[in-house]
Amino acid sequence: MNQVVVISPDELKALIHSAISEALVASKGPEAWLPVATVAARLRKSEKTIRNWIREGRFTRVSGGDGSPYLVSSLEVDELSRSANSSPDAS
Repeated sequence: MNQVVVISPDELKALIHSAISEALVASKGPEAWLPVATVAARLRKSEKTIRNWIREGRFTRVSGGDGSPYLVSSLEVDELSRSANSSPDAS
């Protein structure tokens, strides 16, 4: 018997986002931890901007702080880089 499941557009968007995120992580090699200078170079931003983004919570996978250098997940950097390059305003 066929069943119809009704979900909201927001629920559908969340499901798709989750599936894509899981697929990206699964297709990547092991996660690497990158220093702020490397993240800045990859994203073509200043180190100060990257540190501000860390404080603002723009990166959720961060280690360091309390006197230790910040390290950012390479997976998040790659995802941010891809989304920036695919935006209509990217040059």
